[in-house]
Amino acid sequence: MKKQFKKHVALLMTASMAAVTLMGCGSAGKTSETTQVSQSAAETSVAGGGGESVTLRFSWWGSDSRHGALLDVIDAYQAKNPNVKIEAEYQGYDGYYEKIMTTLSSNTAPDIIQLNKEWLPDIQGAKHYLADLSTLPVDLSTLKDRLLEISGTYNGEANLFPCTVGGSPVVYVNTDFAKEFGIDLTKNYTWDQIAELGKAIHEKDSDDYLMTADADMLNRLFIQPYLVQKTGKPIIDEETYAPNFTEADATEAFQNILTLYESNALEPFGDAATFAGQMDQNTKWINKKIGMIVDYTGSAPKYLSSVDSPLEVIAAPVMENAKSTGVVYGGDRGFSINDNSAHKEEAAKFLDFLMNDADAIKIQKTAVGYCPTKHSEEILITEGAVDELQKNAIDLVAKDPYINNMISGNTELEVVRKDLIQEVIYGDVTPADAAKELLAQYEEILEQLKTK
Repeated sequence: MKKQFKKHVALLMTASMAAVTLMGCGSAGKTSETTQVSQSAAETSVAGGGGESVTLRFSWWGSDSRHGALLDVIDAYQAKNPNVKIEAEYQGYDGYYEKIMTTLSSNTAPDIIQLNKEWLPDIQGAKHYLADLSTLPVDLSTLKDRLLEISGTYNGEANLFPCTVGGSPVVYVNTDFAKEFGIDLTKNYTWDQIAELGKAIHEKDSDDYLMTADADMLNRLFIQPYLVQKTGKPIIDEETYAPNFTEADATEAFQNILTLYESNALEPFGDAATFAGQMDQNTKWINKKIGMIVDYTGSAPKYLSSVDSPLEVIAAPVMENAKSTGVVYGGDRGFSINDNSAHKEEAAKFLDFLMNDADAIKIQKTAVGYCPTKHSEEILITEGAVDELQKNAIDLVAKDPYINNMISGNTELEVVRKDLIQEVIYGDVTPADAAKELLAQYEEILEQLKTK
């Protein structure tokens, strides 16, 4: 991945240097974000002897609720450690990846950095930019079973402390809708049964649809799991950089999407697109005219707050004779320590406080992520800060997941798949032609990635 990282940084350097010093504002969804001006690492002051004064920079992205929680944790840590000053650098998701890539390359990166686990190959594959957390004073043993291995390890090193745990896909169900149409919520549905159920519901009331989805949902929560169910493997082999599925498999996956629309199990794509990225605000969902939404476990709070009906969560549909559930379990993001930091030990102590200290856990609740450690869940259940729906969703995905790999989540591959899904929906290409084009474009992209 080294060439890919250097090429990307070279293209971004000129445009992004202002962000390195000013930490410009970004946005995530509908939330207005703020950032703070930070000092460079060179401005860190250190006093000799006991009571050494240390300044750490801490960078993250998120919503206002995450910003507030982390700022409060920083205040709590500084109150207990008056010799440590932590400078917060925060923004929305837009532009964050590019900023971090640039600061790492230019050796101006913060001491503690929030990262997406999918970025580890680009970052650590280019250079050893991130510290091995197992060599620093941060307790990794508190993490839930397999979470560090699945979501925080690259090339045998612990480079990321996951700050959340969850998975996808799961199905959120409006129980009032389910009662109205006699939907059995104890049943594990196949894709064919979902199509039949959706057809029957729409025939009974033409304003009602069983499900809705935007392009990203169709891409990540319908097509990708379907291919994994078919093969029992991640969609790309991380050793050979070759697809684990055939043209026939891809044709079937595209056809499954088309069947869901043709049966009226899915709300028309154009109508759903109005609420892309914010399906909890879909008026049909709010008004109980849509009964189910396939999404991530982390989406439970927003669906709960969007309707006045009780919600339940059930397993995602599978195909007949599936070789896998197609369900991914793990943590999609976490915190790393800059290996070039002048204060790695102090940074690790703060990270340990952030993720393992009971007071810090109570401050954050689930604003930073859902309970990645065993004791955080125990603490927050006692505090009444964990919603039962989200806990049930996570228990569901933890039952029988498959272990995904990072190359399967490559952004270029996702863009190709998402574009072709929309072409199939609009009738511009057939599922068979889309499958052929998918593999042709994958071959080109994967060959480039393999040689970088």
